[in-house]
Amino acid sequence: MSDLKPESLLHERYRIIRTLGKGGMGMVYLAEDSSLKRQVAVKENFGMGEESAGQFLQEAHLLAALHHSNLPRVTDYFIESPYQYLVMDYLPGDDLQTLIEREGRQPLQRALPWIDQLGDALTYMHSQNPPVTHRDIKPANIKLREDGSAVLVDFGIAKAADSGQKTAAGAMGFTPGFAPPEQAGGGRTGPYSDQYALAATLYNLITGRRPPDSIKRVLEGTPLEPACRLSPEIPVNISEALNHALTIHPEERFASVKDFLSALHDPSYRWTVDLRKAPREKRPAWFFPAIGLILLLVIAILGVSAVAYFKLASPTAQPSITSMAFLSNTPSVTHTMELKAGLTLTTEAPAPTAVVATVEPTAQPSPTQSLLAGGKWLAFSSNREDGKTLQIWLAQIGLSTDGKPAVVNARQLTYGDGDKIQAAWSPDGKYILFSAKAKESGSNGLDIWKISAGGGEPIDLTNKKGDDMFPCWSPDGKLINFTSDSREDGILQLYIMDADGGNQARISRDYDESQGIWTPDMQTLLYVITASDNHYFFQRQQKFEFKTPQPYDPNEIFGRLGQVSDPALSADGLKLAYTRSKGRDRKIGVAEFQSRGASFSLITKTGLDYDPAWSADGKWIAFTSERDSKQQVYVMTSAGLIQTNISPQSAAEEYPAWQP
Repeated sequence: MSDLKPESLLHERYRIIRTLGKGGMGMVYLAEDSSLKRQVAVKENFGMGEESAGQFLQEAHLLAALHHSNLPRVTDYFIESPYQYLVMDYLPGDDLQTLIEREGRQPLQRALPWIDQLGDALTYMHSQNPPVTHRDIKPANIKLREDGSAVLVDFGIAKAADSGQKTAAGAMGFTPGFAPPEQAGGGRTGPYSDQYALAATLYNLITGRRPPDSIKRVLEGTPLEPACRLSPEIPVNISEALNHALTIHPEERFASVKDFLSALHDPSYRWTVDLRKAPREKRPAWFFPAIGLILLLVIAILGVSAVAYFKLASPTAQPSITSMAFLSNTPSVTHTMELKAGLTLTTEAPAPTAVVATVEPTAQPSPTQSLLAGGKWLAFSSNREDGKTLQIWLAQIGLSTDGKPAVVNARQLTYGDGDKIQAAWSPDGKYILFSAKAKESGSNGLDIWKISAGGGEPIDLTNKKGDDMFPCWSPDGKLINFTSDSREDGILQLYIMDADGGNQARISRDYDESQGIWTPDMQTLLYVITASDNHYFFQRQQKFEFKTPQPYDPNEIFGRLGQVSDPALSADGLKLAYTRSKGRDRKIGVAEFQSRGASFSLITKTGLDYDPAWSADGKWIAFTSERDSKQQVYVMTSAGLIQTNISPQSAAEEYPAWQP
């Protein structure tokens, strides 16, 4: 940075008075325009090549064309290599952050006109061709004129060498409490992002509190306290409109800032939400903290210039993006979060579907060294070796450079003829069970096999007539339950055996029972029971030894979750993931286990998803999906975010199971 001294003459016109601010992306100076005899603010950025210079001039021209009473004017721009300069109106006086610190929360009748003025300015910006979005709206970036009107400041530019790069060498302006989650790490932002920040500003003004950090809301389930609870005098419609605009899902916010403003002035407004994604007063316990997975390189960089960001979109849908930044006239603190992995928490553009981030396997980015689930291995069946036979493979999952799950260190575990499916780990993570065709022709079907996770020769544990499937180890490692159709009538029955395959015993009576899993304390065996073509979860308490068949007790039916299968318990036993079916439609659901599913939500929407598997830390769920025309393995957060295909495009893969 040039660090211009007072009395320096810049561009033969601007005499430097003093430094207003200094941040990671440039300097802000107060200067006197010797031609017009007035004070101006000058933003200085370090240039990064010819492409940067060309883009600077193009974007500066667009900003200079903006004329709105609640925006400052850009009056000049120029380049004095290697620096780029933008000149704008200097606005003395307080910003809203200073006002809040001095006076506390503001009366609604005072704050709402400011939001109306700023919302009108944003609507004007968003209507430009291409649209301009301001990506750092917050009280510190809003100045008050002498007449009391609000001005959205921070006009400036900080641009990387090309439109595919992030501004300022990958740093992203991110002010906790005001920035929406999709802005973390350079995610795709738009007018919906400005809407969130404007709503956060109003929330701060009228409650005296910042909304919770949006990253914590997404990854830790930190709740947003309704404004009317913090300040009872706030009308319900205002509180409801704020909840709507501050939802973490961009596609669920208002269609425009204008619609948000209308709701603020409509006493009858209430937010009607899709109950499947309705905000909860208490986030589910399965929404575990995952801040570490975002790979924070810098939590907060203290600067004295408030640097905000603009993004210019082309008139067509989803163009290549250029990034622009407003600059402040007034020193303030900017918290800048730099993310190695560039975590993207939403789809690239709002859409009325679940958040899905399908990685194109043929162009999969190189993962970072940060591994999900503490580096535990994910076992799954894959035909990636020959395109035909399903073998058991192991892989660690990391975050790619764009913040999405991706395979690391994949290796093949089994070989030979015949498909190997339904991998299940021993509780110590040293062995894997799977179902595969028996070697002996007389066995006539699938057997349960055991193999060391380090490789070696598998051992046939069941070696009997019929198909033996869905193996599951007991938490103490002493027992294995599995499903078999070896009865003459072919009804599926549950069996239990010792870990070495000995003492096999049928524990079902006459009902069709399958897919058994234990609770962590081994006091309950949960499984699927089929009656009249309906599939329910049934929980059998350890009133007697599990190996003793027990009569059907209707009181042991688990919840009213619809047609269900593929039960999977989180390691702490609090959450049950499962597949809910309706005809051919299959979705992944998560239910509270202790309440027998009284509270549940469906976290996928494609209708082609099944076989969920928890990571040991409870932060991630792997599952099988056919949304890309064949069975492939996906990974998502336990809240259903960042649904990412981790399978090669050419391979069929299924039955994921995470190492304990």
